[in-house]
Amino acid sequence: MKIVFPAAVAVVFLLLFSCSGTAPVIEDIKWRVLYRDDGFHRYEELSVFLRVSDSDGPGDIAQITVTAGDSGLVWYFSRDEWIPGTVGGTEWQGLPGMIPLEGFRMPDTLYTLKLEDLAGRSDERTFRPTPGRPLADQIVWPEVRLEDDVLYLEESFTQGMMILRDENLNKIEVRQVHDGSKVNGGEAFWWELWISLEDTSGGFRLGPYPYLVSES
Repeated sequence: MKIVFPAAVAVVFLLLFSCSGTAPVIEDIKWRVLYRDDGFHRYEELSVFLRVSDSDGPGDIAQITVTAGDSGLVWYFSRDEWIPGTVGGTEWQGLPGMIPLEGFRMPDTLYTLKLEDLAGRSDERTFRPTPGRPLADQIVWPEVRLEDDVLYLEESFTQGMMILRDENLNKIEVRQVHDGSKVNGGEAFWWELWISLEDTSGGFRLGPYPYLVSES
């Protein structure tokens, strides 16, 4: 016997099915304000990492939205823009760096991080950068240069994390370096240096700078 459901009943079934999913969850977030020098300008850069989950599967996660209070700054990052990484065996997702619309400083306001799935279900977290951060002219910036494949790091900074990148800025190698470190660039087109500051939640991100191959 063939059973035919009335149209209204079919709509109810579809609604129940579409509403049966669950919202994604932001398990944890880590953020820091970096002092950025790209070789042309100096400015603050907001760096955010997060752990997320979705019982409907990772494919259900759609995007992250970051809103800087009522400043008018809003960033949208689709799932394929996130930068995956593993720390201590735990998977984290990094967001592309966020910078001011103009000037040096990120807005001193409450930031809202919103995670959404394909159906629009969401979870939110908030955080506020320390308002007493030093201004650009109050910061002692590291002096770095790479000459003849040797790194020179000055202004009381002793070490950092160097990242070598290819012509498309894809990561090739990450290594701990210090003043006087010998660097074998290989196929690198760009290099950058990250220096953490232990007394703050931030640090320096210097570069990426062109990797000039030694002629010797």
